[in-house]
Amino acid sequence: MPIVRVEMLAGRSPEIKQQLALEMTQTMARICQCDPAHVYVMFSDVQHQDWAVAGQLFDPPSAKPEHKQNSSS
Repeated sequence: MPIVRVEMLAGRSPEIKQQLALEMTQTMARICQCDPAHVYVMFSDVQHQDWAVAGQLFDPPSAKPEHKQNSSS
């Protein structure tokens, strides 16, 4: 029973996930020579603020004002 786990940034439509599930199931069943009914595909949507690449968040917090030092101090 193959299990395919897909982690991706949140925001994909159910239609896109359906297409991905179908194509991944067909490919996995063909390569593993198993019944497509035994292939499971699990999607994990990761929020943009919870995913970083090269040290940078995809959605950095912007609500916090920058602290600037007063030049008169």
